[in-house]
Amino acid sequence: MDNIFVPNQRIVILQGLEKDPGRSLSNEMLQRLLRTYGHNISVSEVNTQINWLEQRGYVHADRLSEYGLVIVKILRPGIDVALGQTRAEGIDPPLED
Repeated sequence: MDNIFVPNQRIVILQGLEKDPGRSLSNEMLQRLLRTYGHNISVSEVNTQINWLEQRGYVHADRLSEYGLVIVKILRPGIDVALGQTRAEGIDPPLED
């Protein structure tokens, strides 16, 4: 992995999803969330992280292809990582509140 910030981006995404009342956010909202933590990345880069998390069973993504919108919902394993109950390779430990 070339970008040392990627593991931090992944925990920000998981924690943002876990804290959302519906445990679901769009890729555009996740991009805004990441920006508040100093990660100024494109929606395409957000989608790359969503895909990575989905392949490992931490989130489920619904892709509305005609609009480029992706709706992401956190799954139980992702909640466990977000809360620090499980450690995961490639994802930073949870951020402190």
